[in-house]
Amino acid sequence: MTLIGKQEKYIEQLGEQTVEVNELPGIIKKSLGIRGKFKPGMDESAIAEDIHAAEVVYHLMWIVQNTVVATRRPFKPKRIPNIIFVDAVSGYRGLLSTVPFISETAVEKDRIISHIIDAQAVVQYIKDVQSNQIDRSYVLKKPGHEQSEPRLVHLPLWKVEMKGQTGREIHYINANTGDSENFMSRRWASGVDLMK
Repeated sequence: MTLIGKQEKYIEQLGEQTVEVNELPGIIKKSLGIRGKFKPGMDESAIAEDIHAAEVVYHLMWIVQNTVVATRRPFKPKRIPNIIFVDAVSGYRGLLSTVPFISETAVEKDRIISHIIDAQAVVQYIKDVQSNQIDRSYVLKKPGHEQSEPRLVHLPLWKVEMKGQTGREIHYINANTGDSENFMSRRWASGVDLMK
């Protein structure tokens, strides 16, 4: 990551930002589920009027290319590639089903969410994914793991501030897929996935 000016920074962006600001009311309505569908006054135009601010922020995640090496004598070992991710704020971790596209882009520094988990601490989160999510599918002999260095990438999210039933609400929308990230935003605040 290279500094451009005082206010900008080059980052590695995870995925390609495809969701536009005009799509946000429909996505928010969809994320409200059944309660939002049948509530009077919760159509897309009403949601658009209630939005105070919408900006793209960049959430930090660690990703690691991991190859599972399962020995199967007398045959050669089976090698299964996958990507491990660790949310650098909440500690939430798991496996990505597809290899994400990563591009370099310049962004304003104040739009980058600061991370809690550093490069040294992420190692224990990676080992946790390997032992609790990958290895448990192997009943007898546990596989080996070959991994790359952890890489810090930035996931673009729409941060939408709007008027809600109980006052001000903040919705986070994945700027790549349009999926609601409200589940993850609750985990950022609670810290339930952080390892002590």
